Amino acid sequence: METKHTVNQAIEHLQSKLNAQMMDQIQTVFGFHFKDTSEAYTLDAQDGNGKGWLAGAPEAHQLTAAIRVTLTSTDFAKLVFGELNPMAGMATGVAEGRF
Repeated sequence: METKHTVNQAIEHLQSKLNAQMMDQIQTVFGFHFKDTSEAYTLDAQDGNGKGWLAGAPEAHQLTAAIRVTLTSTDFAKLVFGELNPMAGMATGVAEGRF
């Protein structure tokens, strides 16, 4: 199933929900790498003062990702908009995670 959403729409959607209180609850850095492009994104939610969504890999921002997720850009958009179940994505190999 193709998604009607883009990576940029997914990031905008996530940014609209991200606030200092939520980042304080997350307290980690995520790295997202897309298999089908050279794009990477970082979610810096170390605490309420985290920088939020950043273009580029964590290392480009002098950060170390506690969790790294690798998937296609289409599957990232599906994941964000609830069209891909995270556990099913991991179980089927659609998404790969490292902790």
